[in-house]
Amino acid sequence: MESTNNTTFSDGTGLNENATTLFKVALSYQIVTSMFLGALILCAIFGNACVVAAIALERSLQNVANYLIGSLAVTDLMVSVLVLPMAALYLVLNRWTLGQVTCDIFISLDVLCCTSSILHLCAIALDRYWAITDPIDYVNKRTPRRAAVLISVTWLVGFSISIPPMLGWRKPEDRADPDACNISQDPGYTIYSTFGAFYIPLILMLVLYGRIFKAARFRIRKTVRKTEKKKVSDKCLAVSPALFHKKTNGELSKNWKRSVEPKPSSCVNGAVKHAEDGESLEIIEVHSNSRNHLALPNTPQSAVCFENRNEKSTEAKRKIALARERKTVKTLGIIMGTFILCWLPFFIVALVLPFCPKSCHMPAWLWNVINWLGYSNSLLNPIIYAYFNKDFQNAFKKIIKCKFCRP
Repeated sequence: MESTNNTTFSDGTGLNENATTLFKVALSYQIVTSMFLGALILCAIFGNACVVAAIALERSLQNVANYLIGSLAVTDLMVSVLVLPMAALYLVLNRWTLGQVTCDIFISLDVLCCTSSILHLCAIALDRYWAITDPIDYVNKRTPRRAAVLISVTWLVGFSISIPPMLGWRKPEDRADPDACNISQDPGYTIYSTFGAFYIPLILMLVLYGRIFKAARFRIRKTVRKTEKKKVSDKCLAVSPALFHKKTNGELSKNWKRSVEPKPSSCVNGAVKHAEDGESLEIIEVHSNSRNHLALPNTPQSAVCFENRNEKSTEAKRKIALARERKTVKTLGIIMGTFILCWLPFFIVALVLPFCPKSCHMPAWLWNVINWLGYSNSLLNPIIYAYFNKDFQNAFKKIIKCKFCRP
């Protein structure tokens, strides 16, 4: 009996210790997760609020392009304030405790704000595409009214995707678990929402930024070609003064005059200049004893010196152009790379899981990581679209130093 009692007592002690350990681990997990998610939410609120404040206070930032960035910041601010706190509470407690009505509101706000945020990125890409492919005409078309239309479209599409589940486009099983709060798993709605909120905007952004890159690269390389052509047209070759006096009285033959048309030139010191069309030559006679000009470059060494200057200038401009092209590639890569990294995993899972609920299994922790990776896009957007801009940087410095607050 004693041995039995001792065994029972021992087992009970072991169970209590295990329960205490599990409780401590769960509590530690909740504390660490709460601190991490709280910091992420506060950073997202602060970053997007700074972008909105900078555009509102700095007049130099008040243009159509920045209106779209400001509207994106407002949308991401709504995600940070209205959606993320409830999502963090759901994650920390590992169950939904706010009731079914609040769950419906939470899901609708989540879909609405996140969809609008994604579509704002499309609107910014479309605005940049029009600006670089039609720079002359788009100056007049790029009005606040057009920006308002683009912003309105993003919200209308967001509403059209977020409202249907509240009107009944869902499966009965979606509300079966009172401790869960999930988006509609109806297959038709899944295809409609994922393609409308992500896959179509993704394809549109890839096409637009691909064309933007091609147009930017064409302009940069066209500038390089113009520079090289100008170098050839401005190249001056040293000529001996005897060339001007081969004929009697210093006159040139008629055939030579036909091939050489008098044009204004900047070449000095008796030089031969290739015309831009490459068909004729210009000869400018400058006496070597003139004090207003350099000495006549009769030696090949002097001619090489002038040529080297032009070559160095052209090479420097070519390097600058290539650097601009690399910067364009880097910027576009950051924009698209961040967007795809944040949202593609979430929408792949969101599209696949409703079609294989029994055979497809995903750990809860992995789903939470993928879900919050999408939410983190609202934190990264102000960094990508605003903080890399020097005008925004100057406005942020003024905000931090409270220069806007001074009378």
